[in-house]
Order: sequence, then C-alpha cells, then structure tokens
Amino acid sequence: MNGLYTGFRAVLVTLCMLLIPSIALASDHVPHSELNAVALHDGSLPVQNVQDRDNESPLFKVLAGLSILTTGMMAGIVFAYANSVMPGLRKSDDRTFVLAIRHLTSSVANPLFLVISNGALIAQIGFVVVAVSSQHFNQILLGSIALTFYIATLLITFLGNLPLNKAIISAELPTSATTWNELRIRFESRWTMLNNVRTMTCILSVSTLILALLIQS
Repeated sequence: MNGLYTGFRAVLVTLCMLLIPSIALASDHVPHSELNAVALHDGSLPVQNVQDRDNESPLFKVLAGLSILTTGMMAGIVFAYANSVMPGLRKSDDRTFVLAIRHLTSSVANPLFLVISNGALIAQIGFVVVAVSSQHFNQILLGSIALTFYIATLLITFLGNLPLNKAIISAELPTSATTWNELRIRFESRWTMLNNVRTMTCILSVSTLILALLIQS
C-alpha cells in the first residue's frame, strides 16, 4: 500500500511540475481585451458572453469547492500535528515518544487519507485546467499559486517527512535508555521543522484557493 501510494503521488506531482510552465505560458496569451466584454448600445453585455459565464460558473464553483475542502482538510491534519500532537509528545519520555510515533506514522496511509490528499491535488489541477481553457486570468494566476504551494507541501512530505517515518518504523526497538534517546533525536527536531513548513505551505494553498473563488475574473 505504501509503495503504491508513494508511486501514484510521485506521478501526479511530476505531471503538475510539467503542467505549471504550460499554465504560465497560457496565461501570458490570455486575450485580456476579450475578457472584458464590449457593451452594446443599450448598455447590456453580449448575449454569448453572458451565456458563457453562466455555463462556466457552476464548474468553477464545484472545482474550487472541492479544492478548498480537500486542501483544507490536509492543512488541518498537518496543523494538528504541529499544534497538539508533537507538542504533546515532546513532554513524554523517549520510549513513549518513539512507540507513539511509530504507531501514528504507520497508520497515516489509510484509504481515507489517500482519497483526501490525492483528491486535493487532482481537484486543484482540474481547477487550473478549466481556468486556462476558459481564459479566466485571475483564476489561472491564483490557482497556479495554490497548486504550487500544495506541490511544495507534497515534496516536503516525500523528501523529508516520509523518509524519517520509514526510518523510525523500520528501526529495531532499542534495548537501552540511551538508544531510545538517540532514535528520538534523529527524528523529532527535523520532522517537526519539516511539518511546520508544510503546514504553512498547505495553509497558503487553501487561502489562495479561497481568494481565487472570491475574486471575479
């Protein structure tokens, strides 16, 4: 399960890394003059433009809503570790800390968590793609920024937190108090720092998505 999870997420992140330059190029070629509809003599907007906006609005809202929901849940998960789990475990003895971390980290990759974390990435990609195809410049810009922050969150997890998780899970259980402490030291400070950073990037991602939903293109 962990191997398939990591591989699937790596493929999605790679696709996002390839997508972002294309999004940036597409945003540079958005015909801004066409985005601002020309008023008719009676002061009304062209019927075709009004119909296009009406057709696109529900799709934008659905994708933005899914992106905000799933990314917000991910931000809540990592924030919970930063705000309560790690500060609470900091007060425990070395043996309790190591055993608790082993149980917590080994239970993270469950089906519900995989659906939420992968769903956030897929929903954000979908939102940006629709924004590009509809030539909504504000949503292209803000959606791309949000996606970049979320990719940063995933990269921090892949390159930092997950290797530390695997190391402490696969380590042999210590037989002395000194060894318990050494195992804890190798994990705690670096993992906590990385989790604090990804908490910020994930919060920035969901905040940017909210802004993208509120700002009219």
